[in-house]
Parts: sequence; C-alpha cells; structure tokens
Amino acid sequence: MSGYPRRQADSERDRDRQRERSPQRQSSRHERRDTPQDPPGDNSAYSERRINREGSGGAAYGGDRERGRSHGAFGYESHRELGNSSVSSEKLPELPESVPIPETGARFDPPERGTRGSIGRPVTLLVNHFVIQSLPIVKIYQYEVQMVVPPSSQRRGSEKVTAMQQAKVVLVAKKLWGENFVFDGNTLGWGTDLLMKIGDSRTALIDLDGHNSEKPNQVEVSIRNSGPLNIRGFVDHLTSSGRSGTSVMDKSIEDVFKALGAIYRQDPASRFITRPKSTAFFVRSPGLTLSLASTGGILEALRGSFQAISFVFGKLCVNVDVVCSAFYTPDLCLVDVAKAFAQLGPRDDVSKAELLPTFQQGCERLIGIYFVVRHLSSVKKGRKMRIQRLTTDGAATSTFELLDPVSGLKIMTSVQDYFLNRYNIKLRYPNIPLVTCRDGMFPLELCYTPFGERYKEALQGQETADFIKWATSPAFVRAKQILENVKRFAWHTLTIPASMGLSVSTSMLSIRGRILPAPIPLYARGTDNRPPETGSWNLRGKKFLIPKSIKSWGLLYFGNGAHDSDLQNLCGQLQSAFQNVGMRAPNKLPAFLRGNPHGDLKEAVAELVAKTGLSFKAKPDILLFLLHKGANPGIYKTIKNICEIDLGVMLVEKAANQRGQQQYCANISLKVNLKTGGINFKVEEPFFKTIRTMILGGDSSHPSPAELRRMPPASTFSALVSSVDSSCVLYTAVATAQPATIENIGSFRPMFKELMRRYRDRNQAFPEAIIYYRDGISDSAVSEFMSTEVEDLKLVLKELDVRAKVTVINCKKRHHTRLFPQSEIGDKLGNVLPGTCAEASPDKNIFLVSQSALQGTVRPTHYTCLLDENDLTNDDFERITHNATFSYGRATRSVSIHPSVYYADQVCERAKMHLQTDRGGTAVLKDVHADLQHTMYWQ
Repeated sequence: MSGYPRRQADSERDRDRQRERSPQRQSSRHERRDTPQDPPGDNSAYSERRINREGSGGAAYGGDRERGRSHGAFGYESHRELGNSSVSSEKLPELPESVPIPETGARFDPPERGTRGSIGRPVTLLVNHFVIQSLPIVKIYQYEVQMVVPPSSQRRGSEKVTAMQQAKVVLVAKKLWGENFVFDGNTLGWGTDLLMKIGDSRTALIDLDGHNSEKPNQVEVSIRNSGPLNIRGFVDHLTSSGRSGTSVMDKSIEDVFKALGAIYRQDPASRFITRPKSTAFFVRSPGLTLSLASTGGILEALRGSFQAISFVFGKLCVNVDVVCSAFYTPDLCLVDVAKAFAQLGPRDDVSKAELLPTFQQGCERLIGIYFVVRHLSSVKKGRKMRIQRLTTDGAATSTFELLDPVSGLKIMTSVQDYFLNRYNIKLRYPNIPLVTCRDGMFPLELCYTPFGERYKEALQGQETADFIKWATSPAFVRAKQILENVKRFAWHTLTIPASMGLSVSTSMLSIRGRILPAPIPLYARGTDNRPPETGSWNLRGKKFLIPKSIKSWGLLYFGNGAHDSDLQNLCGQLQSAFQNVGMRAPNKLPAFLRGNPHGDLKEAVAELVAKTGLSFKAKPDILLFLLHKGANPGIYKTIKNICEIDLGVMLVEKAANQRGQQQYCANISLKVNLKTGGINFKVEEPFFKTIRTMILGGDSSHPSPAELRRMPPASTFSALVSSVDSSCVLYTAVATAQPATIENIGSFRPMFKELMRRYRDRNQAFPEAIIYYRDGISDSAVSEFMSTEVEDLKLVLKELDVRAKVTVINCKKRHHTRLFPQSEIGDKLGNVLPGTCAEASPDKNIFLVSQSALQGTVRPTHYTCLLDENDLTNDDFERITHNATFSYGRATRSVSIHPSVYYADQVCERAKMHLQTDRGGTAVLKDVHADLQHTMYWQ
C-alpha cells in the first residue's frame, strides 16, 4: 500500500485532549489524557501469537545443542541492535522501595504453601505479579446501580443508556454517591460512605449537556445499598482454598474480586485509551506507537499496559504485563482508509467506473467501525458513530424526504444537494457509497477515524510481520517494560484504594520453581544419551524409530522459477534424506509434472495420480506439491481438498526453497514418515508402561470478526484427536463444524465414540486410562465444560461398558503470567530455561515452560488438573505433561504446549479447508477420505 497523508487534527479537539492531573491522585508527575469512552466490543487485547511452536526448521543439522548464555537475570550484553524503541523514553517517576499500609487497612500475608512436586532442580523465579499487601478493615458497601433514559428524553423509544451518556453521568454524579465511589461501568459500585441504609435505594435525575428544543438529555440513576463486602469470608477463602483463580462459586467472594478489579481499574480507565470492562490500557505517545508502513499508514501499533487482579502462587496480586494492539491512525478520511483496504493508491480517483468496484470491496471492511464527522455544529460533532452498513448508491442518486422551511412542504432531495444547500459542501465523490448509521447517512469523504479506535481484524502478510517484530521483546526488555507499566499505574499515589485500606507492592513476586529434567528422544539408531536440555536436537546419524516405505510417489511443481535439473536434483536429495533416516524410497525419481497455478487444479492432480500409477504400477503413497515463491497460497486449500477428500491420497505441500536443501529435505522426511503411519521417535513414559493409556486432545477455533459479519456467519470448528499406540505418539482425529463462538464441542459424544472405536480396532482392546488435554477453557467456563464435554465422555464410556479412569487437564496459553530467572542466569534472551515449572497451587496446577524461545519472551503454558480418577501424583502430572512436549513428531525440538492440543488446533485449521458449499449454497464440512481417517493426514 502507498502512504496516506494524515489529516491535521482540529485545534479545538486537541485542546480538549490536553493532559491534566488526575483528581484521584495525591501527588504525581503522571499526566492524564481525557479520552472519550470507547465503544463496546471485543475486550481482548492483542496477545503474542503462538510463534514457532515447532521452531524454524524442525530437523536442524547444525550444532545447536548449546545455546549462548547471558550474564545475569536482567543484566545482558550484546543487545545494542534493539535500540531504544523497546523501552519508552517517557519520563516516569521512580517507585518507592516500600509502600506503607494505610490506616484503614491491615497487612494480608497468607501462609506459605509448600510445593508438592519434587523432581527437577530448584530455582528461584520472578513473576510479573505484584502482591496486594493489605486489605480493608473498614466497611466497603456494595451498591446496585441502574441507569435508564426516562421517556421524556428517549429517542427511538429506547431506555438504554449509551456509553457516552454513562461516561458523562459518572463525571457529574459525585453529588449522588460522593468522591470516593467506584463504579464498574455496568451495574455495581462500591464506597466507604454509607449513602443510605442497607436495602434502601435512591433515585435521581441527572441533567447532561446536549439539550435540544425537542427533548432534554437526562438519565435516571437508581442506587441501592446491598450491604458491605464480606472481607472476612474473602480472607478465609484465600487462606483455606488451595485453588488459584478469581472465578468462585460463592457470590460474596466473587463480589470482592469484582470490587478489587474495579477499584484499580478506575484511575487508568480515566487516563488511558481503553474500552468498557477491558483490562488493557494504551497511550498514544512516542516510543509506544509505531505506524505500520505496510498498511500505508492507515494502521498503527500501540504498546500498552495490562492489569488484572489474580490469586495465584498463594498470593493475592495485581498481574501487570505488556500488551500490543493495532489501532486506526486517528484523523484519516475514510475514503483513504477504504482505498488502502482495496490496495489502491492515495491518488487513484475512485469515482472512475473502472476503480469503483474495487473501491467498494475496500468499503465493506469499514462495516462495524466507529467514525466522527466535523461538519456539524451540534452535539454530534466529534461524537463516535458506528457504521452499520454502506449503501450501493452514491450521494448523487440517494434521495430522501426533507421538509422545505419556506413552503412547509415535504420535498425529495439528494444527499449531494442536501450537503451543498445546508452546509455549503460540494462533494468530491458523489457516486461512492454512503455510510449508514443510527444517526442517518453520511458521505464517506466527510467521515474520519476517531482517536483510539481499535482495529479488530486479523493482520495479514507483511502487516503481521511488522507488528510482531515491533511487539516482540526479549525477556530482559519485557521485564523493564512491565516495571515501566507499574510506574504508569502508580498505585501508591491513588487516594481511593488507600481510603479503602488497599496497598500494592511495587516489586515482582519471587517464587520457588524447578527445572524438570528433559527426556531423551529415542530413535531406532543414533539415540543421544544426553538429554536435550536446551529443548532441541538434530537428526545427524539417527534412524526413525519405525520408518515407512514409499513405493510410489509423484511431484507437481507450480511456477517457473526452477529448471527441470533443479527439481531432479531436489528429488535426488529427498531420496538420500529418506534413506538417511531409515525410510525406503524408490530408486527412480518421482513422476513429475509442471502445473499452471491458474489452470484446472483438479485436472492437474488427476493427471499426476494417473502418471504416478502408470510409472510405479501402484496408487501413490505420497504426492509432493511445490509452490514457487509468489504463487497464490490458495492453491494449498484446493489441493488438500482434492487429495484428502476426493482421492484419499496423502500429500506434502511445501514452498520451493533453493537454500538449505539438507534441512529442507529432512523436514519433508519428518512429515512424510508421520503421514504414512511411521513413528519418527518417542520418549519413555513410565505411566504408559503400567496401564493402557489414551491421550485425548481437544480444541475449538472461532471465526474472526470479519467472518462473523458474513451472512450467514462462519462456523466454529472443533476437533478431537486421540493417541492409538502404546507410546502415545501416533494420533487419529475427527472434526466438526458448529455455530460460531460456541466453545464447548457440541458433537463430543459421537466424535469420542468414533475415536474409541479406532483405538479398539488397532489395539483389540479399549484404553484403561484416558488423559484429556483440553485447550483454552476459561475459569468462568470450567463448570459448563465439566457438565457437557466431561459428562459426555463418561456417558460414552458407560455406553461402551469401558471402565477407564479419566484425568482432565485444562491447557491455557492466553494469559499474562511471565516467568523471569532470579537465582541463576537464563538463556541469551533472558528467558527461563526449558523445563522451568512453577506450581500455581498445590493441586496439580502449574505454569510450565517447555520450549526455548527463538525470539521474544517465552510464554508458559498453564496446566490445571480439573479431574483425576487416575490418582496421579504431582510428579506424575508434571512429568507426563513435560515429557510429551518432546514427542511432537514433526520437529526435533520441544513444543510449547502438549502435542495433543497442538494437533487438535491443526485439525481445526485443516477442517476450515475442507468446508465446501453444496448446490443449494449450504456450507458442508466434508469427511476425510476413508483411506486417510486413521492417519495423521494434517501434518
């Protein structure tokens, strides 16, 4: 995309955004920025993607066993290339070494909980949680708050209060509920003042600005005292309960967690860019903002702060982290934004007939975003409005009825004439679509991106690369960024928490952890008896544990970048790579075809299958598809559908690569052996030797916001995978499509029953133990998950008369806990070493780092045991989980999450490609061909 000029901001609006001191602060050099309330929407801040789970080049041949070591927890050398952009140049006040306990509070120091795991080497870690060191000894009353628009002020007959109205009410309602009152932005509030007797209520009519001659702008506010918070019960719960988390069954305990979150959210929500209920806060300032050049300057990345209350590691804490998100650059005309989305140049005339269809496609991506206008002198000027749809006609042909002020008669006028006559604005683009919102229609050229508007779509291509490069920081840099965020929050200067007896430490929590021993990957020959402590190894001199034979193969190349001699040389190296790892390959080269990426792909694949069968007198065992750089990646989807659904032929698709041929061919050999039913390597697990075990993995993949806007909206894809061998390294899978955004697997029973049948067919017996690793169940959804999926699992076992014992483990990567080394050095990025394990609570609840990061700060996986009929010890639980991360078959390195969850995620992505539209226009998920159902076809 080409660059787009940024519109100069109105001086009046800029003056409105001048920073002023926060009224909640005692004394602080922090400044505040008054920003309008952001519109409701997805509150999840951008979190780093699952980068390089399998690493770059899974079968490394280089000497990467020993990684470089750094020189201290946060003191590192040779990182000058990072520059100063990783840490803000903003002047921030220093944090006090200690924070005094307020007179209204008492120190809260729950008793130390011992760890139950014993394996591994003990270490001391820092974690980005800051202890809440005191709790109230004064009464904090909880109030139920309700806001409605009275009939006299209603527009369109709705009593619902808008976000802007609510923000104004909060600013002027101090007479109703006092200075030291905290409102959660929804229906609850808290304060130390007794505003009324418990159970009593009070109602007031609040006048807001923006009156017109027709109706006033008023909001009716009702507030009811529901009683004091149960602080004693809260303390008893934290000191006696063994589980971490903030979702509890007792409402009185949950209310205290809600209150703490709201109390510490109120100040940053008044100073930073955020949204209702969001735990992410951003400020648009140098050092924290990057214009994404690959978007033509339409988007920018902001680095912000995350803050949430947590109870983990036996402590009540504030979790602080760094978050990054993409925003629309403010003050851009939406015409320029739509041009960029349509990949048109800034000087392209979109009113031309030949460009208009392309421009309209770019306009479709604007649906759902908020905008502001400048031509109005009423209260609508500068107010955020949401795009509901875009018209097909332009301002020149779109007409509406208008009351003529002279004749008093209704006349028809076009939007173009209306703006010319009413505002003296001559539209430059009268034939492009109009924006439609609740307040009417607006020409696109008069609409501008507002301040703080989040970009909710997924970034693409180079946009993603630019974003990740900027957002990713080594661990020692991220630790400094986290402490900078603590300075921005400046809890020690806030008057409201202090008045409620609350205080927070300004130092990271120090905890005990252990580095679990790495298992040894076992090969048929060449096994290295030294455990890969760095989490990676290579294939040099190794033979696959169970290599498969290839009797018939073919190759189809799309592109013109490689000569026949180059491809013949590549195939020869593939033959050598197969033989080096113990696989048997044909002596002659594969059947070969060149394909036209713009031609009939089904015909090309059919021709390759026929040519391969004729050459080798057998159905192809594997087909290789190579795409030259620059070829359309959409070819992959079509080819996979043809081979995996229609023909039942295994395929391997790779981008053609002229460099690093040895590693490139080794990676292909890893995939081919897995796909054809072989086992590359395994790790020994004592539990699997004592009892016949099935590992079950589950995941759901949800559509993006853009896909949800389609009619009908895209589906959520769910997958179950299960091991079928005694070592739990070979897997089979089933997938399903279900209504969008539903997390629990709706078809769990038939899917699990099918996996049980496949296990029995291979082993002539059902499993005696089942360990179910489920991805991404939030704390609040655990109860529903246990009553649906886990209950369905037990019902299937009962139907099949199987008495297997079940263990259920929740795996979460979407969290903001980060571990940093304290007692010893980390790796060269400042990360903790692979195998680092920290017990969140004694009941089989751990944060585990099983992989070394190739870049950035490593994110631990949070494993929580929800059900354990197998009576695993803490050591069993940790060892089984950690060892499995070394058994991901497609790479020679450990992965960051249990392979069963990783495989389930891949099957979900594959299922998206298998979705086809039937003749009636209905989307149908096609089953994988019967010949491939028992294989790891998704690898």
